[in-house]
Amino acid sequence: MKRLLILPLLLGLIAASPPSPTVEVATGNWSNLPKLKRASYDHLSAAVMMKLYQIVREHKCALPGQKGIRMDITFSFATQFDGQGKLQRLILPALNCPEAESWLGGTLLQAIQAGDYVPSGANDSGWYRGELSFEYDG
Repeated sequence: MKRLLILPLLLGLIAASPPSPTVEVATGNWSNLPKLKRASYDHLSAAVMMKLYQIVREHKCALPGQKGIRMDITFSFATQFDGQGKLQRLILPALNCPEAESWLGGTLLQAIQAGDYVPSGANDSGWYRGELSFEYDG
């Protein structure tokens, strides 16, 4: 009997929880979108940079900006926010490296949700572009 009561409660909680933002990979040109404001660099960790370096070093993928054992990565990404400023979608450029895309997507998702990047309010549709740039010399 208790199990029958718990199921509707769990389903109600799932339905009430806000949807998570989607993270996608695509090719595109986002240069016409207004820029996100960069508030901080708190969530770009050395661990992520080391993981990307490891991917390159193990020849799993070739990443743009890779020069021997040095990486100088810069890429833009697109975001869509709802009317309350909550992230709905994150679109990364296709790097042809699912493992690197996953690490970068997770890092950017965390950074945006923590306020490292914020929308300026300049776009009624909620679409903005951001840029991620870092160097790593293994």
